[in-house]
Amino acid sequence: MSPSPDPDVIRTLNESREQSEIESIRLIDHPRGNEMLHSRCESTSMRVLLDQHSLSYSIDFKPNVEYISSNGRFPVAIINESDIVSGFSELVVYLKKRGYFLGESLSNEELNEMETYISLVTNRLESLVLYTSWLIMDNYNHVTLPAYTADLTWPLSTILPFYKRRQVLRVLTSKGEWNDISEEMMLAEGRSVGSSLAFRLGRYDTPGSFFRTDNEDKVTELDCIVFGYLNAIFFTKLPNYKLKRALGQQSRLIEFCKHMENARGFSGRPNQRNLR
Repeated sequence: MSPSPDPDVIRTLNESREQSEIESIRLIDHPRGNEMLHSRCESTSMRVLLDQHSLSYSIDFKPNVEYISSNGRFPVAIINESDIVSGFSELVVYLKKRGYFLGESLSNEELNEMETYISLVTNRLESLVLYTSWLIMDNYNHVTLPAYTADLTWPLSTILPFYKRRQVLRVLTSKGEWNDISEEMMLAEGRSVGSSLAFRLGRYDTPGSFFRTDNEDKVTELDCIVFGYLNAIFFTKLPNYKLKRALGQQSRLIEFCKHMENARGFSGRPNQRNLR
């Protein structure tokens, strides 16, 4: 009987393969996506990820981008003029298959931990963002709805946001703990998520990335998505900013964002040269 292959060796071989050539990346975003919290989180995370891989991209704006997307997430990335990738998670998988993986130097234990915290963001923090954008009426009426319908004519300007809001409600209520959730429960969840992220960052005495070696940052996909979400939450103008306040109670999260922007060159703003 031949010996079983060593999982560590397989992982190393798979992740050390040569990078496939990526000739062009075009991000398609909503014209007013920067005003909608849920889309700004995705957009910032995707742009930071591409920047960390030193992959050039351009940004186009289309009001129907949500219907180009395979999963309703945007921006949509059109890569090499043929591959369509929707949202941050799909982009991570696509890039990893082509040899672009920021977490390649992590141990198996660190990789598992990274995936756990990414799931914390894509499940719990994303639910908080959707709730804040679509179900808190001040935010919905004064920010989300005007931005979402800016390029729509009647009756689509009435029908589409109604169905979108119902879809968001259905997604949230499919998660047991989000069924009939109140605003106070949402804030408690926000404090819990913020505490979990701050606890992981608290392993180190100084601000920096989630994983480090000898005090040197090991920037990973986790840093990209956490920064993307926090930056959007902290800087998107909303009438009801209680989620921002709940997360901002954790000083380590604010220090993380400042460090990643100042020391690592992360930015919540698109580079003007990329805009069309």
